[in-house]
Formats: sequence, structure tokens, C-alpha cells
Amino acid sequence: MWRPRFRSDYVPVRLPDGPLVVLGETRSLLIDDPVAADLADQLDGVAPLADVVARLATRHPVTAVAAALARLRDHGLLVSGPAHTSAAEAAGWDARGVPPDVGRRWMAGGTVTIVDLGAPRVAETADALRALGLAPTVVGPDAPDPGPGNAQVLVLPSSMLDPRLALINNRHLAAGRAWTLARPHGNVVLLGPHLVPGRTGCWACLRQRWQENEQVNAFLDAQDLAGPLPQPGRAVLPGLATMAAGLLAAELAVLAVRGASPRLTGLMVALDTRDLSTESHQLVRQPQCPACGDPDLVRKAEPRIDLPPSGTQPSRAGDSRIREPAEAYAALVHHVSRYLGVVSRLTPLETTDNGVTHTYSAGHNFAQPRQLAALRRNLRGQSGGKGRTDLQARMSAVGEAVERYCGVWRGDRPVHRATYRQLGPDRAVHLRELLLFSERQYADRHRLNRDLGHLHRIPRPLSDEVELDWTTGWSLTRQTPRELPAVHCWYGHPELTGLGVCSADSNGCAAGGNLSEAILQGICELVERDSVALWWYHRSRMPGVDLASFGDPWTAACVDHHATALGRELWALDLTADLGVPTFAAVSRRVDRGPEDVLVGFGAHLDARVALTRALTEVNQFLPAVAGPTSARNRYGVDDPDTARWFGTVRVADQPWLTPDPTRPSRTAADHPTLTTGDVGDDVRRCVRRAERAGLEVIVVDQSRPDVDLAVVKVVVPGLRHFWRRLGPGRLWDVPARLGRGPLAVDETSANPLNVFF
Repeated sequence: MWRPRFRSDYVPVRLPDGPLVVLGETRSLLIDDPVAADLADQLDGVAPLADVVARLATRHPVTAVAAALARLRDHGLLVSGPAHTSAAEAAGWDARGVPPDVGRRWMAGGTVTIVDLGAPRVAETADALRALGLAPTVVGPDAPDPGPGNAQVLVLPSSMLDPRLALINNRHLAAGRAWTLARPHGNVVLLGPHLVPGRTGCWACLRQRWQENEQVNAFLDAQDLAGPLPQPGRAVLPGLATMAAGLLAAELAVLAVRGASPRLTGLMVALDTRDLSTESHQLVRQPQCPACGDPDLVRKAEPRIDLPPSGTQPSRAGDSRIREPAEAYAALVHHVSRYLGVVSRLTPLETTDNGVTHTYSAGHNFAQPRQLAALRRNLRGQSGGKGRTDLQARMSAVGEAVERYCGVWRGDRPVHRATYRQLGPDRAVHLRELLLFSERQYADRHRLNRDLGHLHRIPRPLSDEVELDWTTGWSLTRQTPRELPAVHCWYGHPELTGLGVCSADSNGCAAGGNLSEAILQGICELVERDSVALWWYHRSRMPGVDLASFGDPWTAACVDHHATALGRELWALDLTADLGVPTFAAVSRRVDRGPEDVLVGFGAHLDARVALTRALTEVNQFLPAVAGPTSARNRYGVDDPDTARWFGTVRVADQPWLTPDPTRPSRTAADHPTLTTGDVGDDVRRCVRRAERAGLEVIVVDQSRPDVDLAVVKVVVPGLRHFWRRLGPGRLWDVPARLGRGPLAVDETSANPLNVFF
């Protein structure tokens, strides 16, 4: 029976003219409802709800009383039953959702089994819990019985990756029994997570995420250092364990009474004792976990991709996205965590909010680095986000980091071994059809590689007789399976170093709210890179874009910001090629002093407005790199030689192909009627048909992982060009000539010597 009263950490104050003010320790509310004000006098925790309603029946309709009660309850102000404790003690228990008398009884002798896994000050923790009235028992990791069924199990390891935790985890999973982890030492004290079999992730889920965020440790483990890897000391100061025990005691009571805590169940609280800040980190339950899930779940996934029927996947106007940025970000933000996240950090790159340029860097769980250069790139965070708003930029960065995470090879994807000759061209796509290096590049690769950055380096050619792993994709063009070299599809695949025939490549990798959305974004990226290559390596003159014709206030503000705040000039070129998908290059150069610091950004989409926005935001994404010297040795915030050389030496006067063709009229928004259909699946089908008419096949590998609420794909279209320096025969040479562009490079020796710097 519900006997409502105000929580003890709130007190109602009725004003003479009717409104109700509710004062609280952490918040106060003004409730402008005379019925709620009358209710406040009746809610004592003793009278049943029916009696409360009856007392007010002569003054207010029952429906009004019910509505006022619901309002107070929805604000989290009401609990049921008398407190039976002091008001101060009741305030603490009420705030935690525990009946005060029940909480007090549990604190007077509640049993706690502490499992000692080598954490310092375990005895201090036990003594502190005992001093609070609890009954702790300390046992070792091999103790078969964690104590009576009503005992709370608290495991205190020296490290959250202690291998003995696997045994404890398996034992509790088998028994269906919950337990709590804590590390009550170190400058950062960790409380939780509380692990509940079948409800939260388990320790093996935690280990997977934690290890992948330990980039430096993984690198050092692979270096064959003499002896065990040394570990830094973790702070052990007087009082820290006692402090942690006090915080844990209240939560253990919540767990004992309610079975779960909104602060610790599936969550880990990190308390930084240096600045007393706290962070909450969510442990994601992994359906493919080898301990608490199905370890074959990813391996059993079917490669077939069936686009849904027309009209079943409506998209937002213009951008072919199915969710608003706020909704999409809210669904993914719990994956941002330096301990337990897919995204280890999310950092704004702009020092001030100018309302126009919004860029973020995201750290992600990339393939574990084995070389120092790869470690440097991983630690900097290779994922970037951009947008017209801060929220769009944050979502963009998180989405790209999730995309990279899903593309990492972990050994749980289905592959089969064969040579290309065994499979044949009807089943498999040869690596040379994907990379598109020329025979000259392969033959002279040792000399050419001396002057090339890592993005443009030429690998060894792959023989048809070499046995390798193949990943099965799905041809949306043929509606059949197609085999792709796994080394081309997955970051960190062992054959990247074992065979040395290609490097990891994110081209065509994309994320979305569903598979159709992800596929569309991947296709647009491939079209963008192809259109750039067809222009870049020939240095053809392309028409400019009348930015004002789009009638977009943000675009106008962007141009103005570059001119007035940054001393830069900003313009765009129309690179749209034979596929007819609007593609633009945005170009910005400094005009006020010194090196021009020329920036370029690209974008393609079925809607020209979206394509132009993507090009402009990509230019903005590079602005922090040219904001000023980052050190006495480095003017730019980059260490890639191609990028630094581009920023420091390129002048528009020497590269007229970066400017609009003066002999052709500027292209306007009217020249690009939208190609979007209002349905994401139909948009994909339209792109596939356009590619097929150009003799191109669209193949998709579903890279989604069950632990992430985002669809991720790698789209492959053999024959479409990357904008990296790959000069083999095909579209790079045929399409510009067919389109009547000029000037045109005659052959590789006359191709643009400058490389795309990203």
C-alpha cells in the first residue's frame, strides 16, 4: 500500500498566495499548482493514498488530485512509508531509494565478503566497513564460497586486469550471483562496476575494452623487452581506503536492499583524488563476449545484405540521415570513456566557440600498434569530427571512432584461405583491382617510396598464387557473395605485416543509424575520392561554385569568418564527374601574411547542399593545424611530411588548378537538383544503378559489431579511384578525357607531383 510522503531531503514550503516551493539540498522547485500545495499538508507517510484523496475530495476533483500526485512523483519528490529514523539519516536513504529503517538495519551487521586480490590496504577497507557497523569477511581468490547468499561480494584487485578475476567472473556467472569490483587505491580510485549476470556486462567485457584502451602497454608488450613490463606505482595514502569504504558502504546497502544501484550497477565511478573530480563510465554488455555471451556470434553473421522495401526507411530532409544529431549522439555517448569506451576521449580542437567552425578529435581503439610511428598516430587520436554545429561535430567524431573500432581485426570474423587463382574472378576481387597502382609504380617502388609519406607508399604486388585470408562481402549489383582480401578490409589484420601487399585503408568505411544509411555514406565517400583523383592528378581546370546561390546563412557566415577573423579567402570548385553525384572541393588560403597555408576539403552527396557543407566543414577541420607554431621545430600541428610540405610551400599562383576556371560560368545550386528520394534504401538503390551504368560493381562488407548501436560497413567499388597516389590504368585516365576536361596529364610522368595530404 502506498503511503506517500516527501523525501526527507526535501521540505515543502507553502506560500500564502498558493504556489508550492520545495526546498532541497541539490535542487529546489517552484510548483505552481494549488492542488499540489494542498497535498503537501497531507503527505505524512502514514496515511494511505486512498485516505489522502478522500481528505481532499471536498476541495478538488479526484482527477486533479491524481494529476498533482503524479506531478510530484515524476519530479522524484515522493517516497512511501514513515522514515522511522532521524530526518538527517532518512535524507540520505531517501535520496538512494532505500527505506530508511531498512537501510539502518542493514548497516547494523550487513555481511560483506571481501575478496583480496592483492590490493593494498585491504585490511584498512575491512576495518572501515566494520567501524560503520557492517560485518566484513576477507577471503582469498581461491575461496570456493563467497559467503551467505545475502552477503555482498566486494572484490579488491591491485589491477582491473588481474588474470585471477577471470576465475571469479566465471564462478559468479555460473552461480548467477552479482559482485562488485573496486580499486580503493591509486590517485584515481575506482568504485564499481557492480556486475549482475544476465543484466550487465561481465569482467570479460570490461577486460576487452580496458585492454584496447591500453595502447602504450600493448605496444611495450610487443617489443620483447627483457623481463616483465615494469608498472608505475599507484598512490597509497592514509585515509583513501577509508574514504572509499565509506562511499562503498552506502552503495552496498543499496545493492543489498534494491539489488541494483543507479550509480554502480554496470557503471564504474572514477574519483580523481588530485582534484576531487568524478567520472562515470558505463560497462557495455557485449553479446559476443566469450564469458557471458555467444563467442561465435560475430563469426556466424551472414554476409548477405537485403535492402528494405521502398518507403520503409524515411530519411530527414536533405541529408539521408534517419536520426537527428541529438538523438544519435545520445545513443552513443556512453561509448566515450578512457577506460571502458570505444572512444577513449573526445576533444574540441577549437580554442573558442566562434559559432561557425566546429571540430573535434576522438581517440579510438585502433589496431594495436607494433611500430613507434603507429603508436604516435594512435595516441594523437586519428578520428576527426566536423559539422555546422558543435553537436554535429561531436557526433561526427564519435561516429568515425566507432567506425574505426568496428573495422579492427580481432580474429572473430569469418574468413577462409585460398589463392586468387583458386577462387577466380567470378568469386573474388583481386587486390590489384582495389589498389590500382601502376606497373611502373610497382617496378620502381623502392625508389619512389623514399619520397612518399605513409599514405602513398607502394606495397609489394600480390601474386595470384599466394594463399591469403578472404572476407565475404555482398554485391548489391549482382546480388551474390563476393570474396575480398581480408587484409584490405580489416585494420590490424596479421597479413598487413605478414604479406606487406597493402596498408589499412578507411576509404568506403562508414557508419549510420542502419545499414542502408551506412552504405549510402560509404558510397558517397568513394564517389568523392574518385572525383578528386580525376581532377587532382591531371590538374584540370574546373568551374567554380556560386556559394551565394545556395542561400545558406551558415555558408555565408563561413566565408565571412575566413575573411574577417582568419585573413583567408574561401571558394569552392565543382568536381562532379560521370556518376552525376554532386561533388565539391572547398579551398582556403591565407592572404594576410607569410605562407598561404592552403587548405582543401571535399564532399559528395546526392544533395548538393549537403555535399557543399561537407567540403566546407572539412576545410574548417584543418584550420587548427595552421593556427600557429606548435613548437620551436614545428610550425604546423602535424608530423606527416606530405602535409607539412603542402602547407608550407603550395601557393595558389603556382597551382592554378586550385582556382575556378575563368572561362566557365560558376555552377549554382540550380545546376544540381537533389537526387535524394526521401527513403535511404531507395537512395542506395539509385547509387547502385548509377554505378552499374558506369560498369562498376558495389560490394559491401558488414563490419557492425553487436556491442555498438551503430551500423558500420566497408563499401568497395572496384575501379573507383582513391585520391591517394595510385596511377594504374582505368577511370583515372579514361573518364577525364571522355568528359572533355583539360588540361590532362599525358601519362604518369606528367601527373600532378603533389600528393593529397590526408
